[in-house]
Amino acid sequence: MTGHPASPNRADDGLPLDIRALMPGDLPATIAILTQGMRDNPLHVTVFGADPMDRRHRLARFLDPLVRYVHANGMMLGAFAQGELIGVLGMIRPGRCRPGAMERLRFARALLPGVPPASLLRIHRWLSAWASNDPPAPHWHIGPLAVLPDYRRRGIGRRLMLRCCQHVDSFAAMAWLETDLEINAGFYRTLGFELVSKKPVLGVPT
Repeated sequence: MTGHPASPNRADDGLPLDIRALMPGDLPATIAILTQGMRDNPLHVTVFGADPMDRRHRLARFLDPLVRYVHANGMMLGAFAQGELIGVLGMIRPGRCRPGAMERLRFARALLPGVPPASLLRIHRWLSAWASNDPPAPHWHIGPLAVLPDYRRRGIGRRLMLRCCQHVDSFAAMAWLETDLEINAGFYRTLGFELVSKKPVLGVPT
């Protein structure tokens, strides 16, 4: 079976897109998109609690240092439609997906004021479980990815991932990611990814 992929500058429905690396001034909007798009992910419900408003606030506090770390140690891609940022994707360059002691301390300081101790413990267990499965070989670490709700199911996440894969392929490199949503696993398979492990993290299939 053969086919012709859509232009990387258009969504599947023809929406013109400008996909480019994000600048520091784009990061607050990036965090807002990720918080909105990932608030109800199963792991985030488990880690940050059942109340949607509390969970959104705690997730935003978690994502702020994470997004800034990804931006500083790789690239944040953004999809713009008519100048509006509508989708984002992070990718960490090889050798930088495990923050050092100083970066972990900065994360902890950013989280302490607004995240209860029980959630901090769950964050530690969650990230430790992911780190234990991280491949030892050099790789680009992909994520997080989110698209504004009004623009979902229009191929924007796929356009971002295709741009990401083109970048990784230009280095003949390996890419790695995690997800706690089965539908996401199917989506990544259509882009050439292979499922190498499925394990419970805090009781959530991942």
